[in-house]
Amino acid sequence: MIAASAPPNEQERLADLRALHILDTPPEERFDRIVKLATEVFDVPIAYIALVDADRQWFKAKCGITADETGRRVSFCSHTILQEEPLIIPDAVSDERFQDNPLVVNDPHIRFYAGHPLVGPNGHAVGTLCIADRMPRDPDGMPLGTLKRLAELAEHELNMVDLIAAQHELIDTKTRLLRTQEKLQEELDDAARYVRSLLPKPITVGDVQIRWCFEASSKLGGDIFGYHWLDDDRLAIYLADVMGHGVGAALLASSVQAALRRQTLPEVDFGDPTSVVAGLNRAFPMAKHDDKFFTGWYGVYHRVTRELRYVGAGHPPAMLVESEGAVRDLHSQGLIVGVEETPVDGTSVQVRPGSRLYLFTDGAFELNKHGGEMLGLDGFKDVVVQSQSVSDRIDRIRGKLRELQDGDAFEDDFSLMEVTLGKGAF
Repeated sequence: MIAASAPPNEQERLADLRALHILDTPPEERFDRIVKLATEVFDVPIAYIALVDADRQWFKAKCGITADETGRRVSFCSHTILQEEPLIIPDAVSDERFQDNPLVVNDPHIRFYAGHPLVGPNGHAVGTLCIADRMPRDPDGMPLGTLKRLAELAEHELNMVDLIAAQHELIDTKTRLLRTQEKLQEELDDAARYVRSLLPKPITVGDVQIRWCFEASSKLGGDIFGYHWLDDDRLAIYLADVMGHGVGAALLASSVQAALRRQTLPEVDFGDPTSVVAGLNRAFPMAKHDDKFFTGWYGVYHRVTRELRYVGAGHPPAMLVESEGAVRDLHSQGLIVGVEETPVDGTSVQVRPGSRLYLFTDGAFELNKHGGEMLGLDGFKDVVVQSQSVSDRIDRIRGKLRELQDGDAFEDDFSLMEVTLGKGAF
């Protein structure tokens, strides 16, 4: 037996597998149907969907075998993930890689094997769709194109796991909210706490620091924002504003946040803002989300080169306040997300040490001052600039906006994030 070597991108591949959050989950009918169909189409007794972990292969769905997993060293699939095309073994006994393999000489006594690699959200092979027989088979004349199509179906279902899980969780919350009128207030409070629990913790130490404030205009709002390190040097920063308020907006907002935070949008490079916006358009079309759309801003800051790459999708411009006091507007280049898949070219800006980036939703400036006049972007910008000399800038900005508006509560969801980029803070 010849064990397969680890692929050169093993760490990235395992990260892609972990991002699916599917290992050791219960069986699901949508995967079981695929392997059942494979046994019928190819007239074989064995078919399975396997995920190749660090030291094992684990079966998400299976027909014709009883084990839940096997060691990776003896798995046929560890060879399959090393290539882009299917691996076909007409007779394992005649193949030196497998002729004395325990899966060949012992139960399930595999002789014929055909496996197609399955890739995760970032394009790395995370597993396989396989068919097998206990006798040799001639692959000539077999509908291997059908195996590819079944693999594409399995791959699609794998990459939808994270979005489906998030949506199911929130739909269950909505159902509970509506079950009885008496429980409505209590359930809304629970849902609001859940949505707020998704918000990231402030970063108060290091060469990049982030503070924020958030207030929903109703129990459940449509604003989301977040940030996380893509690697040691690149920080992803994002904010989105879903049209409307209430449960529907919160459902969509939380699904968007889960997709960005867990990096599960298929075929997306999360270090490329243009790729991210394109992926959001594919995943969240208005036609499939109750005609709801959202605006957004996504940026990637490289703390070594000090470059900030970004794309805005119909969102108010971000503000970059530089150490000498100059203010730069980082405008959107694209349309709102959900309308159509329109190619968008991102842009970049070189950031000076100590500059502060402000991301915000329209609830921060579309508010009526005493007397009925709207504050507007220019008025909001003045408030931000005038607050730069104090240490508690976020609280000072929010307090000043409360003073200016006609009423204590914000009329729309209010989100404001301050990102201090690099040393030399002023």
